[in-house]
Amino acid sequence: MRQIAIALSFILTATTSAAATFCPWKILGEAKPERFINLTVVQYVDIADDELRVSFGGGNFGSGYDVKIAIKTREDGLKILKAMQETAKQCDRV
Repeated sequence: MRQIAIALSFILTATTSAAATFCPWKILGEAKPERFINLTVVQYVDIADDELRVSFGGGNFGSGYDVKIAIKTREDGLKILKAMQETAKQCDRV
């Protein structure tokens, strides 16, 4: 009985959670065509008082791409970051 409990415990704790390999997030703005970035390749996000910058797609810092989103306040930037986090969580659930 103890061996069954240990085996069951191992099976229940051995499950790994994997992140999504593709997680599209629409860049805010009215540009045509619409543009999306893959959140799984985002390296970092900078939030300034007037701009949110998302750096992604590079092997080393500085070798990728940047998307700059104009914001009115730092709080607006934090709201956008929260929306990105929620999108990433949804992608990981699929």
